[in-house]
Amino acid sequence: MFSRMQAVLAAVAALATVRSLSFVGGARVAEQRGTLRALRGERRTGPETSSEAGFGIPTAGALALGASAVALLRRRTESCVALRATRVEWFRKVKRISGDRAVFDVTIKKPMGIVLEYLPDKKGGLRGVGISEIVQDGNAYELNKKVCVTEEDEGMWILEGDRIIGVNGIETVDASIDDIARIVGESEGDSVSLTLCRNTRLGPIKVVLMPGGEFATVRRNSRLSAAVEFALGREIKYGCIDGWCGTCWHRERVTGWLFKPCSDLITTDWDNVMPMVLFPKPEKAGDATLLQPRGV
Repeated sequence: MFSRMQAVLAAVAALATVRSLSFVGGARVAEQRGTLRALRGERRTGPETSSEAGFGIPTAGALALGASAVALLRRRTESCVALRATRVEWFRKVKRISGDRAVFDVTIKKPMGIVLEYLPDKKGGLRGVGISEIVQDGNAYELNKKVCVTEEDEGMWILEGDRIIGVNGIETVDASIDDIARIVGESEGDSVSLTLCRNTRLGPIKVVLMPGGEFATVRRNSRLSAAVEFALGREIKYGCIDGWCGTCWHRERVTGWLFKPCSDLITTDWDNVMPMVLFPKPEKAGDATLLQPRGV
């Protein structure tokens, strides 16, 4: 009996040690995989684990403890997956270069669903080929939804004004629209890899209205109310004209900043590597619910 109790206690102690290491070899594996993800610019969505089986513990109590440990690990993993990307994780998706510019790659299925144009420079000349329009419900549009709205895709997204500096690894800094179209047309496979360059401080901002996930691309210093109305496709009436009543308030997903669309301008210091994802956050305090919308 004494020897059996010793065996049970030893098994429980071993399981506790394994749990602290996220299973045998977990710390070593997690470190190696974390290094690889850091090199690729990926984010960690949950703890790394090796096999959950193979301990051969014979007692019911020890098995129950093992099951509870696995359940706890799964709950922690699910909670990590539910978290949205932080600003640091967004910024890791790009490479910063001089002049407040960011360079990054995107992979889009054919047909891409984008419209190209020559981008003017400050002196009235041309500075390469860029994206002027993202076609509604096209493949580029769907990519943006997966990256910006649902975050199913951990890569980057496309913004009007992005300059195309590479296609499938071929430099296109001085290429014409016809050159880029030819490279895309001659490429093999069902997708195209674009290397894009974006001005993070002067370029437009992508506003996403939740929970529907509607898009609007707006210039800086534009009224946020115009962006909201464009995204939703209809005029919006608020309870007051300067945002004090709280009926129009929205909270940004990543930063937590509070915006008042009826009176705010699109902030000039927004880093457009991130989309501006706004959730309704109406203030329920005070007498805002008693006010009639303006113009009614």
